[in-house]
Amino acid sequence: MTFNVLPGEPDMLDVIERYKRLYTGLVYDIMDEMGLPYQSLATDLRPLRDDMVIAGPAFTVQGISDPVGDPGLRERRIKMFGDMRHPCIDVRDCAFDTRVAHYGEMNAVLGAAKGVVGAVIDGGIRDSGLILKMNFPCFRRYHSPVEAVARWSYFRWQSPITLRGSMSATVTVRPGDFMFGDIDGVLVIPQERAIEVLRLAEEHAATETRARAEFADPANDAEEVYGRYKKL
Repeated sequence: MTFNVLPGEPDMLDVIERYKRLYTGLVYDIMDEMGLPYQSLATDLRPLRDDMVIAGPAFTVQGISDPVGDPGLRERRIKMFGDMRHPCIDVRDCAFDTRVAHYGEMNAVLGAAKGVVGAVIDGGIRDSGLILKMNFPCFRRYHSPVEAVARWSYFRWQSPITLRGSMSATVTVRPGDFMFGDIDGVLVIPQERAIEVLRLAEEHAATETRARAEFADPANDAEEVYGRYKKL
């Protein structure tokens, strides 16, 4: 997995912490203005707990229907976890399956040990109470107690995958694309634009902070404040 940070750019851990100080609505507005309006994932991809936030480069996983329980596919999982590097987000294309759990507590435990700092599962999870106790940031479509074995399996990883979108039918996620999610949804930020988006979002956040303080003061004229900042 790679994330291209040029000489003189902040390192990945700094980038992650700076994104976590922002919120998806602001970042989406920046991307929209940049001509990237179709990078928001489906609206039913929700955090396991409302205050969970994910930020980091994607480690992409593609799954497929596996009704025979192919042992070769199942055993490859260990190699997949061995390829993960800190910090990354486990991002899973579950092939639009709606039957089983594609992620659980053991995935979270092993992933965290290998450097995973969050997960985006375009499918189902189980062991939710245990994941909550870990305080492991996880976004998912639904919950299911149903085991995936002989129903669904890992196929390949670190290749482009397709997740369901909100402004488009699907969104492509490439290895290393930057994932940012909070209570309002999940964004896929092309890795080559992630630093640019971050800097612009920080600038707009500073402007919003000033506008917010002035709007909150009843002595100020709202139209004048809006005229200064063009924020509302």
